[in-house]
Amino acid sequence: MELRNCPECGSVFTFVRTNLCPACQKKDEEDFRKVRSFIIRNSNASILKISEETDVSEKKIMRYIREGRIKIGSDNEGIIVQCEVCGKRIASGRLCEACSEKLSSGLRRSIMQENVKQQEDDQKIKDQYDNKVKRGHRMYTMDHLNKN
Repeated sequence: MELRNCPECGSVFTFVRTNLCPACQKKDEEDFRKVRSFIIRNSNASILKISEETDVSEKKIMRYIREGRIKIGSDNEGIIVQCEVCGKRIASGRLCEACSEKLSSGLRRSIMQENVKQQEDDQKIKDQYDNKVKRGHRMYTMDHLNKN
């Protein structure tokens, strides 16, 4: 088990899956619920308005949006979230669909190239071994010692 300091309150806690201690995680979940229910009732509210009405920081609200936990309607002019790559307006997350697809396809292509390279390297090693066996190459320690 790994011990960490909570970035919110500074207390030491056993890290399980989130970077917050249990008390701060509970408060964070309560804040999330407040923000989500406020947005449901006031779909066109700005981040500043949401923050003022819920007592949740703008930074935290943006984190919820970037994590994809809250989606912003396309008609909401008070909150603008942009793709981190191309700058296109998005409802939540960090990337628009087009940039996400480019990233995924690039990653897939890279993995496939790495797999092909590994297979080629494995085949070279197998071929080298097969060639030595076919030519009768062998090494016996005792034969080598007896020559001296």
